[in-house]
Amino acid sequence: MKTLIFTLLLAAPLFAAPAAEPNKTPLLMECEMIIEMFNFSIDQGNPLTKEQIVGVIEACDGQEKHQRTVENMKKLLGTI
Repeated sequence: MKTLIFTLLLAAPLFAAPAAEPNKTPLLMECEMIIEMFNFSIDQGNPLTKEQIVGVIEACDGQEKHQRTVENMKKLLGTI
């Protein structure tokens, strides 16, 4: 009986309903990491590339915290 209860407790997450709002932390962390890499590249004196700008836009678009950065990158993309 103990084994059955233990097995059911371990299997409970498999049958649980998915959360209505998925965890967005990994996406935000990825966005911030790409922004940091972009800033580091600029600080090192490397030339600005279209790929870097597009990478920031794609990673951060939809992230409320970095929406201003995305808008600035879109304007910058129009000038290159």
